[in-house]
Amino acid sequence: MVQPAPYLLGRFLDPIFAIGVGTLSYIQYERNTHREPGHTLYDLLQKKFFATKEQTQEKK
Repeated sequence: MVQPAPYLLGRFLDPIFAIGVGTLSYIQYERNTHREPGHTLYDLLQKKFFATKEQTQEKK
């Protein structure tokens, strides 16, 4: 019988840790490649989750 792989930090903390490391790695990649303003992960998240009603109506 095969034993399950051991957890690094814990059953629930490992996925959270992985998402955090991946996000920070992508932010570092954006800084190294000098993305143009308005095309960064931060800008995308702001447009997606923190858009005001006026901004969403302008798109329609």
